[in-house]
Parts: sequence; C-alpha cells; structure tokens
Amino acid sequence: MPSSSSRPGNRLQLLHPNASILLLPLLTALSLSLSSCATLKKPGPQPEVVSLDPAPSGALADVSREIHKRGGTVQSGFHLLERNDEGLAWRLALADHAQSSIDAQYFIWQGDEAGQLLLHRLIAAADRGVRVRILVDDLTLAGDDRAIATLCHHPNVDIKIFNPGFVRRGLFAPLVEFLIYFKELNRRMHNKLFVADNRMAIVGGRNIGNEYFGLSEKYNFRDLDVLVAGPLVPDISEAFDEYWNSEHAFPGKELSRAAKAKDLPKLRRRFARDMEKNRPLLAASPYPLERKDWSRDLRALPAKMHAGEAHMIQDEPVTHQGEQRRLVDTLDYLAAPSHEELLVVTPYLLPVGTFLEDLAKLSSEGVDVKILTGSMGSNNHTVAHSHYKKYRRPLIKTGATLREFKHQPTASVRAITDVPPATGKFVSLHTKTLVGDRTRCFIGSLNLDPRAIILNTENGLLIDSPGLSKELAARIDDWSTPENAWQVTVDDRKRLRWESSEGTVTIQPARSFGQRISDFFFQFLPIESQL
Repeated sequence: MPSSSSRPGNRLQLLHPNASILLLPLLTALSLSLSSCATLKKPGPQPEVVSLDPAPSGALADVSREIHKRGGTVQSGFHLLERNDEGLAWRLALADHAQSSIDAQYFIWQGDEAGQLLLHRLIAAADRGVRVRILVDDLTLAGDDRAIATLCHHPNVDIKIFNPGFVRRGLFAPLVEFLIYFKELNRRMHNKLFVADNRMAIVGGRNIGNEYFGLSEKYNFRDLDVLVAGPLVPDISEAFDEYWNSEHAFPGKELSRAAKAKDLPKLRRRFARDMEKNRPLLAASPYPLERKDWSRDLRALPAKMHAGEAHMIQDEPVTHQGEQRRLVDTLDYLAAPSHEELLVVTPYLLPVGTFLEDLAKLSSEGVDVKILTGSMGSNNHTVAHSHYKKYRRPLIKTGATLREFKHQPTASVRAITDVPPATGKFVSLHTKTLVGDRTRCFIGSLNLDPRAIILNTENGLLIDSPGLSKELAARIDDWSTPENAWQVTVDDRKRLRWESSEGTVTIQPARSFGQRISDFFFQFLPIESQL
C-alpha cells in the first residue's frame, strides 16, 4: 500500500499507464472541484509523542497498586463490561478520576448524546490539567474539520485523524479521490481502546455512540469490553503510541488553517448548546451529566476483577512491502491448543482463507466448536448477512454448532442492552470474542470477515484467565439459549432449519418483509471482499 507521502503529490503515479486516459474526465472534474473544495496539505515531520508514566497517585493508581499487590508484576486484573450502561459509566469514571493523561482510540465517534457526553468529560479533564489525546478514523468522523482544529488549540488536547482523505469538502471530489486512491483509503483503523493515567484501560468492541451504550431508539448493540488494571496497561499505552506516531495519523490542528486559539470560547459555547439539546435524554438516563466521584466503585473494583496474564495484540498501522504483522495470525494461540471446546462470537461472519478447514480439523479432533453470529433480524448491516448466508451449510458441515442471535431476545438480555429511557426497536449482536477451553479468551475489535482480517487494522487482548474465561463462557451460553438464539441445522431433505423456543422455521428470521427484499438483492452485489 502506498504511504501517505504519495498524497497529494503526483497523483497519477498510482495508476496504470492507461488509466490516466480512461480517468481523464474524472480527473478533470476533480481538478475543477478542487478549486472550490478545501484540500489538506501534507504536514511536515511530526515530533514523536509517547505515553506519560503511570500517575503516581489518585484513585486509578490505588486500584492499580491493589492489583499489583494481588497479582505481582505479571498478572493483571480484568472485569467484563457486558452491560451497555457499564460500558459508558466506566469510561466516564476513568475520565473523571484521571490526573495526568487520557488516550482514546476509536473507529467511530458520533456526535450524538453519548459522544457529546464523553467528549464533554474529556474536555473537563483537560481543563484541570490532564493531557488528552484522541485518535479517530476518518471514515465516519463526526464533527467538522475547523472544530477539531480549534479544539487542538486547547493546551491539553490533541486530536489526530487516521488516514484522512485530502479532499475535505464537496460531493463529487472526495468520491473521485476515494476511487483513485481506493487501495489506500479503503484501509481503515477499526481499533478501540481507552487508557487513563497509564493505570487503567478499556479494550473491546464498542465505538463511541448511542447504540453502543443503550441510548438508541433505533437499535442497541449486544456488545462487550473488558476493563483492565495492572502491569498490562503500559503495553496498551505503547500500542496506542504506535498508531499515534504513525505516518497515517494526521494532526488535527492541520485540518484547518483558519482555526485559531481565540475561537475556543465560541466552540465551547457551541458544545454547551449541544449538551443542552441532549440534556432531556441524558438527564433521564443513569449517566451523570457532570463530573462525579466514583471512588466507591473504584474501591470495590479489585475484588470483582479476575486475575490473569494477557498480551495486547494489534495490526501494524502502516503496511510495508513483504511481511506485515496481522492480529489474526496470533489467534492460533487460542484455537490450536483447544482440546475440548472453542466458543466463537462474531457479528459478521464471512470465512476467509482456511477458516472452514480449520474448523473441520478441530471438530475431527473432538473439539466442540460453537459459533454464535447474528441472524438476519439482528444484523445492522443486512448486506453483510446477505453474503454470509451462503456459508451456513459449509459451516454446519465442519461439525460446528451454528447459532444466530435473535433480534428480539429475552427481557434479561434487553435489560443489559437498553438503557432507560431508551428502548431500541431491536437488539443487534456486536460482540467479538473467542473462548478456548474456558481458560483463555480473546476480546477485541476483530470481526471474522474479509474487511477485518485483510483490509482494516484491528486490536484486542489475548487473556489467560480461567476465572474471566469461565464468566465470559457463561455469558455466551446465556446469549445462545433457545430463548435468545436460533440453532441452524440441515434436515434429512437438505433444508435449512432454524430451531428455538419459538419453534422451528424453514425461512430465515427477519425484522420485516422489507429486510427480506433488501437481502435478496444484496446477495448479487459483488462486494464480499469489502465486507
């Protein structure tokens, strides 16, 4: 993949010699569009900035020291964040108690109630002297360039954008740029982590937005993170630094040359107005609108945490000629030693490479392989499901047990997914995890599809912890019951059957007839490699 240094210089060097003729009309249109659209300029060399040392004092340091006392210099503490309200509450708690630094890295950061609330707390932390660094992928970035650049003038706030398009405004020109630089711009940063004081961290599947924290009326995700304290946290901070200092991390201050420090008060007033608009929903939710003392929760945390050893793993932020480090390559560590059981949970399932053969080998060796993925009804991207469905029979043929999560699960699952007063119209599976023999697990951002395994960058934790793994496996068992999931089988007449507490059907469950129509047409789109 070309490095960012090739943009926006000699653009034709990336094209086939004949492509300049074929694309001449598009390039002409692009040139005309650029005269009226803002474009980024490649910044000069950026100074390397690394994580601060662990904070010497404070509530987060106290938790970390307690974990060190219990587990020594090797074992860390882990707490599952299954409930959506816990997912946001613990991020707010870490932000509210941070004393020296906060580092946040996400694929999506929406400008809705949840996104605004967390940003509000990060700015409040920066106001009291905490260094805040935010790294967000550019593909679905919420917020305009000038606001981001203005916020970077705060003395304690720095924002970077991963792999941005250089054409920032207009309708036609950004599309043309994406088509010309498709291979480069198609690689997105799907990583997710949050670190406070280099003492505690959150890693997992949640982005920042209402549906990840139970506040959406459209749908809410059944998702998963893990809260970490102890000797592993500096490794997570180092993983963040690798992306922060990569050539693809574009400095937010360079997004707009018009942004000035004097614009900060005006931007703050705008944020205050946005928070006021969001107040009705947030005030009715359990999330505190302003900084809160979470000391009691933090003091109680070490006793709830499972001890274990873990490794932070991630893809390289920049690809090079030849070999590159891919997260998925290390997952053999989890699957290969499994002797009794392998649990796989993924919202999007499109087998890549030898995945089917590997499952069949595990099954033939007596390993009980259980897969939980989304039904069509619970899938927020119907197009992904439309291409997954042709793999149902091959997956079942491997000997694995295949279940699909219901979009209307039990009241107990809804209770940990929706956060009052919000109630989503359906529940969508978004958890990405694997558990081997109920002794070790992976929790992270990795879906089992081509985009995650081949195109995007991903991260996650490989954790050796029987206590945590058993708890996680019990959660998966609950999500997989006949009340919460359909078991997909093939009958004697080679027909697919969906069996659950609702009975047995031979037509895949869906949310509506309209979704079935979309599913029918989506299956013919030749885009599986991009899903």
